[in-house]
Amino acid sequence: MHSRRSPLGFQQRQGIAGAVWAGASEPAGSIGQVTVSGQLDLLVAARPVAGEPVMSDRLRALLVRRGRPLEVGQIVAQVLRLRGCPLNLQRRLVAEIVESDARLAWLGRDLVGLAPPRWASEHVADATFCIVDLETTGGSPGSSKITEIGAVRVSGLAIVDRFSLLVDPERPIPEGITRLTGINNEMVAGQPEIGAALEQFVAFARDDVLVAHNAPFDLRFLTYERRRTAARYFTQPWLDTLTLARRLLAGRVERHDLATLADWADTDVRPAHRALPDAEATAELLIRFLGMLADQDIDTVERVVAIGAPGGTRHSWKLALADDLPAAPGIYLMRNRRGDVLYVGKARDLRRRVRSYFGPGGRHGRLIGRALEQLERIDYECCASELDALLAEHRVLRDLRPPCNQRGLESPTWRIVLTGEDVPRLRVLRGFPVAQDGTMLCVSTERRARMIRDVLFALYPLNSSRPLPHPEWGDGDGWDSGSPARADPDDNGVRAGELRALVGPNPAAALGRLAVRFAEAVRDGRMAIDDAGQQQFQALLRELRVAWRAHVVRQRTALFVEPAATAGQAVVFGIAFGEVVGRSEVDLDNWPMSVDRILRALMVARAAPLSSPLDSEALIIDARMRERGQDGTVDLGGNVNIDRALVGVAPLIAQACARGRTARVLTPELTLLDV
Repeated sequence: MHSRRSPLGFQQRQGIAGAVWAGASEPAGSIGQVTVSGQLDLLVAARPVAGEPVMSDRLRALLVRRGRPLEVGQIVAQVLRLRGCPLNLQRRLVAEIVESDARLAWLGRDLVGLAPPRWASEHVADATFCIVDLETTGGSPGSSKITEIGAVRVSGLAIVDRFSLLVDPERPIPEGITRLTGINNEMVAGQPEIGAALEQFVAFARDDVLVAHNAPFDLRFLTYERRRTAARYFTQPWLDTLTLARRLLAGRVERHDLATLADWADTDVRPAHRALPDAEATAELLIRFLGMLADQDIDTVERVVAIGAPGGTRHSWKLALADDLPAAPGIYLMRNRRGDVLYVGKARDLRRRVRSYFGPGGRHGRLIGRALEQLERIDYECCASELDALLAEHRVLRDLRPPCNQRGLESPTWRIVLTGEDVPRLRVLRGFPVAQDGTMLCVSTERRARMIRDVLFALYPLNSSRPLPHPEWGDGDGWDSGSPARADPDDNGVRAGELRALVGPNPAAALGRLAVRFAEAVRDGRMAIDDAGQQQFQALLRELRVAWRAHVVRQRTALFVEPAATAGQAVVFGIAFGEVVGRSEVDLDNWPMSVDRILRALMVARAAPLSSPLDSEALIIDARMRERGQDGTVDLGGNVNIDRALVGVAPLIAQACARGRTARVLTPELTLLDV
């Protein structure tokens, strides 16, 4: 396996499997077989084996994620997974893939890319839509089957072509369906089965934007049958006239069914529970709705699709972006067309988590919806364990600060500092803390930092040589405080000591004094006991609890064990001062030597003075350790005893190795993080 590091430290991998050598048999019905010296057999483009996507689908998904054309050599290595293939043979293999799929195009002698995505910027008056309607034996794909496909093509806001085909469902049609549609068993006898029917429909639909009334119904049936019969899927965007009707005609019609809308629009063709007339009526509605949207300056195909995509399947055509993701822990980055990171997330199962964004039941908040609208590719990095994924997500969020993330971006950027001057002051400074700078608390916003600082000063008034008016003590990023010369200067040292102890590793005594300080502040009028005063005091306590938690984990020395993504393995972390000072992926055969190295690293870390400032990673580590509890943690105390630690960690490693799950590698190990 070859690898290289991207600027953010992610590893880019390329699989080297994929060649089937002598003795391999060709799957029935395959085409595009190439033989080199009678030894190498490749399935280049054909009906795939047992539901595996064909090469053209895999290449298109890779091009979508990369957002740029790829050279022939890259395609051979990453899609066909071949090494050392002669250049002439590379061109022949890639040509068979490109020329078998209209969505792919040669952009140069050795450069392959996507066919131009006209729909992204094309005006609706110049666009082409394929409106489809189905008749079925019931409402559930799999248990019910398609009996008729009807479609019309709209180009230039006019119907220009029609498609109609009865389909043999290979089972009796229920009497109720026959009464509703008029389609009976005699009519479908001898008609094409669904696999052949879909081939004809796909040839008619091409890459047009697909449109239907109540599109999720038709989409579920068509996607299920195409994946079942050809291991392929519809990658073009969908548009739902039912969604458009609900958004454009709110309060203007009683219902939004096709018959009611056809009456409202006075269509030339009225729906009749048959595929072609229903598709024609839907096409007339679409033309009417496109005109209404154009009046609102929504006149490009991309914007119309964004407005009229069906609820949970609004972005279902982007499902292909998740096809090559592995079922393993890790982080994923959603990027737009320019490559900018929109959203970062973590997952125990990358493939399942990302696919959930495009499922029929998907419901998303405003920010993630914005990310899905602009999404062009998904990059990822696999992690060996969930703690690795948590820490990787935290670091990427901290470095990139994506616009569509909320959770994880509230890392402290303002800090409350108690200066070490002869006359100590409480100051609010911007930026992350540095070692020994007197930082007491780190707060996410300036407003909150000012409020917490005011509460602290009211509880612990410090004399200053430069009195400042209350409540606006200060002057911007580096504003500081002084007392209105009310307190005894001799008390400054006592109060400063209590403040430091309050956020120190042993705050018990200072906490006992906190209640007294609160009572004194109320008595002297520095704090109120109304709702606002209570809320300010509670906010201070919440910040103090965070600091106390961080101190607890900073004082903790432990071994932490997690199941690895690969069966039979575990990940062991050495934790000291809230940081990972040693880490190793182990199995039942090699763990003692690896854990011994981690323990010796812990001993070195414990011997060094604690100089680094508190970090939010300490809280992430603490939360994960508390979540795992005794199943994953061996506390080592202040003095690391190697023999006792090895005895304590042995059952945890055995348990984690037994629980480790196999990461299903669905495609070549290809990490797609081009930062």
